[in-house]
Amino acid sequence: MVSRKLIFILTLAFVFTIWSQEFVQAEELYKEAVVIGGYSDRDQWVGEKNPGLKNSIGFEYYEKFSDEYGDFLTLDLQMRAAYDSSEDSSDAFGVEIHNAWLEYKLGLGQSLKIGHFDPAFGLEPVLDTHGTLLQTLAAKNIGFKKDWGIGYKGLLGDFDYQLAAGLGSGMGIRRKDDSYLLTGRISTPQTKDTQVGLSFLYGQTLQSSQSWTIPAPELVSDKSIRKKRIGLDVQCPLGIFDFKAEAAVGDNEGETVAGGLAELGYTVPEQQNLKIKMQTMYWSNDWEEKDARDLTLSPVIEYKVSSTTTVRLGYFHDIYSSSDENKMVVLQLYYYGL
Repeated sequence: MVSRKLIFILTLAFVFTIWSQEFVQAEELYKEAVVIGGYSDRDQWVGEKNPGLKNSIGFEYYEKFSDEYGDFLTLDLQMRAAYDSSEDSSDAFGVEIHNAWLEYKLGLGQSLKIGHFDPAFGLEPVLDTHGTLLQTLAAKNIGFKKDWGIGYKGLLGDFDYQLAAGLGSGMGIRRKDDSYLLTGRISTPQTKDTQVGLSFLYGQTLQSSQSWTIPAPELVSDKSIRKKRIGLDVQCPLGIFDFKAEAAVGDNEGETVAGGLAELGYTVPEQQNLKIKMQTMYWSNDWEEKDARDLTLSPVIEYKVSSTTTVRLGYFHDIYSSSDENKMVVLQLYYYGL
């Protein structure tokens, strides 16, 4: 069996080849790097924040294919070679495949998508949180941000809607114990200043111990978890602030689960590259059990050094935690550009 380190080294060599542009010459090729570190009162020095944000290097290849009638096909492949500091050294290397999809345009406002992409639930399908410290409810609510499957987008009068059917496995490509995930979201158009969405979810999902694709992540359990959800999300200007919020309620195998988040963002008028954000997120995996809840307050300062480089500094305070109370300071350098 090919070792984990060998897979990582081969992937890293492939990524560096692309970074040098000896393999691909295209304006659609973007390079990406994440450098992150911080201090936690529980874990001491840390090299990651949230399951999908680790020290890593990668790329994204994005291209639209056109004919005499316009664009008809979109391709997106985004992958990273990553190091997980929370794992033992022998198990700390992996390859993350994030976006990996083809989208075929069927007509005005209609398209069919296949591959690895966001389930049609909550804020995640309409926000780009790929490299950010602040996240949506997706990881706590669904268990992952992206799934392997097929999706459809369409118009319903003045509303947009999305439907998706997936394996229910997240980053890993597997189906076990009849796992699957069905999601749907209907919303006001994204072109409006105020956007409101209503979402539904039903399925049996798998929970993985790691958030990468290669090698296959270990499962927390061989049994899938039956999940049902309904969610509501909103984005709008609120005075001088950008406001985002979402909430979801449902059950896991009969246990009531619920949570929500609210986020305010402020761009400094005299310095447009500087943003200040404050997010509060609450989630409970058992509404009747107080020890099964998480409440986190998260102020983040974000400065765009250049068109390709952003620096973020965040403080994360778990007021209530299903594990141990924790306070964490994280500094991130994020590069994304041609």
